[in-house]
Amino acid sequence: MYEDYIKDLESNLSFTYGDNITDYDSGYICDVFSEIANSNVDIYTSDLFDWGKSNLWYIDEATKEFGDPHDILKQLQQAQYYAYEQELYENKDDVIKYFMYSYMQENNIKAIDNFELVIDNYAKDVDTNFRLEDVIQFCKDLENSYEIV
Repeated sequence: MYEDYIKDLESNLSFTYGDNITDYDSGYICDVFSEIANSNVDIYTSDLFDWGKSNLWYIDEATKEFGDPHDILKQLQQAQYYAYEQELYENKDDVIKYFMYSYMQENNIKAIDNFELVIDNYAKDVDTNFRLEDVIQFCKDLENSYEIV
């Protein structure tokens, strides 16, 4: 039932690692975003240099944000972290919707009338200081609060 929504969101989120949010079931969303960004930073020199060639803007912005680590590899890693985290925040609504659809599918939560609109509106209202547990509770409440399709 949710496969098409998940598939559409996966294609939009593949560059952000936003689909990694389903690896988590608790924690503040801002912390989860930081962990996702950090866990996807390259560790191999050649990968970092390849990434850095086409991401000079992120290198400059990360250096402004975090300072110059005086080590080119650390500078590239902090830039990659910064880029991934920024992309997660910029795509927060889709990341949250992906999490919700995936959770509902995995837990066999039945769709409600207008569930796309309800989920879209909720995702827009989610603040990154919310906890994933709050999002999960909202998903559970969907089945109990609305007319089942």
